[in-house]
Amino acid sequence: MPPTTRPGRGRTVARSWWWALPVAVAVVTSLWRLTAKPLWRDEFYTLSTAVRDYDVMLGGLRVTDAGMGLWYAVEHPWVQVSQSALWLRLPGVAATVLVAVLAALVARRLAGPAAGAVAGVLAVLAPVVVDHSQEARPYPVITAAVAATAWGLLRDREDPRARWTLLWSAAATVAAALHVLSGAPAVAALLAVALVAPGRRSRRRVLVGALPAAVVTVAMVAVGLSQAPGRIGPDFPLLAQTVALWTSYAGSRPALAGLLVLVVAGLAQLRRQPATLALVLVWALAPVAGVVASAAAGQLFEARYTTAAAPGLAVLAGLGAPRLRRWLTRALRAPRAAVALTAGVVALTVAGQVPHLLAERRLPYVADDMPCATGAVAAGARPGDAVVLLGNTTRPMLRYYLPAGVPVTDVLLATDPARSVSIGGDDLPTGQRAAALAGWDRVWLVGVRLRDPWPVVFPDSLRAVQTGRAQVATTDCGQMRVELWTTAAAAP
Repeated sequence: MPPTTRPGRGRTVARSWWWALPVAVAVVTSLWRLTAKPLWRDEFYTLSTAVRDYDVMLGGLRVTDAGMGLWYAVEHPWVQVSQSALWLRLPGVAATVLVAVLAALVARRLAGPAAGAVAGVLAVLAPVVVDHSQEARPYPVITAAVAATAWGLLRDREDPRARWTLLWSAAATVAAALHVLSGAPAVAALLAVALVAPGRRSRRRVLVGALPAAVVTVAMVAVGLSQAPGRIGPDFPLLAQTVALWTSYAGSRPALAGLLVLVVAGLAQLRRQPATLALVLVWALAPVAGVVASAAAGQLFEARYTTAAAPGLAVLAGLGAPRLRRWLTRALRAPRAAVALTAGVVALTVAGQVPHLLAERRLPYVADDMPCATGAVAAGARPGDAVVLLGNTTRPMLRYYLPAGVPVTDVLLATDPARSVSIGGDDLPTGQRAAALAGWDRVWLVGVRLRDPWPVVFPDSLRAVQTGRAQVATTDCGQMRVELWTTAAAAP
């Protein structure tokens, strides 16, 4: 007699292995074409700062970018092992997988394995997560730290234990310390909810656990304001930019439609758990509110600073899947049809996110195609050529990608980046640049194209290159530009 399958075996397997799907999606999407794009300027801020000795690093952070000092300090031992793109980007990959796990754990605890699987998958397919999961920057780590804060607070509220308090306190402090604008608004809102609705734990426990994150946040805000008192003018289109943030969480209109349906159902799922609803809701909204407030105060507005909102939104969507199924079951009185329709909404949302994932991973570069720029220099360089570099990260990028033996001399370099306050090193004083270039017939000009033209941003170096020379070649490589200027005697 043939063996029979025990009733419910498939469901048992699903309940045991629910986590495998979000983990697999996170691993595949984060590792796929991980090194296909060259390192770009933001990643060179990480590499060029972290590779320095701590005393030199500290000197530079006193002038700029102190708000990310912990990130650079943690990265310092990491970059001593390797400076390859693969190695530099691995922390972001690991953090993204952790984001999937944490979002899935929260949703599963609140609404079961199916909710967990949906939340974990949607968390890593959000465009803002996809865009930064393969970068050597702190945003994936901050996103994971905020998610760990939410998970720890949820567990600590239900079952107060030292390990949960330690988890959310440490994670909240790390999130705020790594980048105050990306992490602090979310953890502040999460901790505020925990203080208002502490559950089984005492408010004193919440206050003590929140103290390190609060101290770090105040210190980082003070440092940030001292280094950058104002960056956005009154004409910044704040409302339009805020509305446009929907593309950070939904890669297409079908994805947005599916996400909205699931999120509304998720809110209904938690309607009888106001404290938990508030926790998940501020997780999804506080990062956006923080960036909007920053821009309104004349500081910064960047979509990447809202990355920590994506897992919170995904958790709401995950919670919405079982709620939507129950709604449809009651409406249709057909359980199988309800399951199929719910699966269709989830599939629509996932399918709507995939085009952005594919497009992002297939891009040849993020913004700066430095291998193209150095290739242009290498192909045309002759012995006795000079090179002049425009932009703070251009010198480290050129050194990283320029093939060995290319005969160009960095004529204007006065202080090497390894010893300078600036990661790009220091050029000669303005009055000495024309004289330093006077004997060079061929000068390569390599720089990053910014919003304002070079004559506005780099007038002194540009004037020194152009004096007595004519431009004979131009190559654009993303936002990098390479120009060759020669005297009449050296003209081709």
